[in-house]
Formats: sequence, C-alpha cells, structure tokens
Amino acid sequence: MAAPANIVKWVNEQYPRPALDPVWLRDCCSWIASSYSISPTDFPQFSFHVTSQFFQSSLADSTLPNTGLPQNIRTIKRACLTGPPCLVEIRAISDIGISAFSLMNVRQNRMDRADLAGLVGEDEEDAEEDEGPVPKYPRGMLRLELSDGLTTVEAVEYRSIPQLELGVTPLGYKVRIGQLLCVILIESGC
Repeated sequence: MAAPANIVKWVNEQYPRPALDPVWLRDCCSWIASSYSISPTDFPQFSFHVTSQFFQSSLADSTLPNTGLPQNIRTIKRACLTGPPCLVEIRAISDIGISAFSLMNVRQNRMDRADLAGLVGEDEEDAEEDEGPVPKYPRGMLRLELSDGLTTVEAVEYRSIPQLELGVTPLGYKVRIGQLLCVILIESGC
C-alpha cells in the first residue's frame, strides 16, 4: 500500500530536498495509522506525526541518495547553492571561537553538577538551589558537520544562529539551508 497522495504531495512541497524515500514514507504512514489510530484524512494530525517521525529519523534512512546537496560540493571553490532549500542534519557541533580550556572547564562543571545531583538527598535540596543554574557553554563561532544523509560537509556559521547552542542542540537536529548559503572551500594546510 502506497502512502496517501495528499501526504506525498505535502511532504514534497515542504521538504523538496533531499527527496523522501517512498518506502520509508509508506512504512511511516502505516505505522502512524496503526499506532495512533489516525486516518490520513485527518490531515493536520497525520502530517504532524509524519513531520515528527521525519525529524527524529536519520536522513540516511528516510531519504533517497543523491537528492540533497550537490555531489560536487566538496570540490566547489566558491559558489552559492541554488534551487529549492535543502534539509540537512547536524552530525557534529563544536565551538571554535572559544578556547578549548574554557569549554573543558564548563563541561567539567556541568558533569560535576550532574554527578552531585544524584547524591543530593531531600534534606539537601536547598543547597543545590543556592548553586544556581547549570552553567551554559560560552558562545563564539560554531563549526558544524552537516549531512543530507549521503553527503557530509563541514560548515562554519558566519553569523550567530541563536537556535543552535552547544550542549543543548542535539545531534541529528535538522536545519533547512537555502540559496543564501555560500560555499567557500578552504584546503587543508592553508
């Protein structure tokens, strides 16, 4: 049984690149219909669950190869991406604008707080509240590893993207990149 036509049309309009794998979409729609007892005719609910499943999946599993980023993106010296927006997922994230020492200190502080949280008893809850909130990582410039499910590229944010936060943004987070994304390849050793 194929995925409902209205869902296929909607998915192709919302996420043109990379193209969803029709087998994955069919299986996803079947699973949603059986697990949630939702009919595809209830479009708002059904499309919400399809989007949720798509965003939680790996693009390598849910999309067709060679339908996202240009195949030659690693060899482009300088260009801007053209065509419809492309959905990519974050495979790695690090901050290159802050010293490794500062990041390591914040990470250790966060780990210590998490370890101590398990040791605090009910009588000592006030002591933890006095320590304040868990420290956030300082924010500089993020280096990202982005993938369309097949092709993986490294990227650096040109301007701060407030939705991306080290220690908060999960790997697998989906980002839509469009025509404003420009590629400048910097060769190793430069």
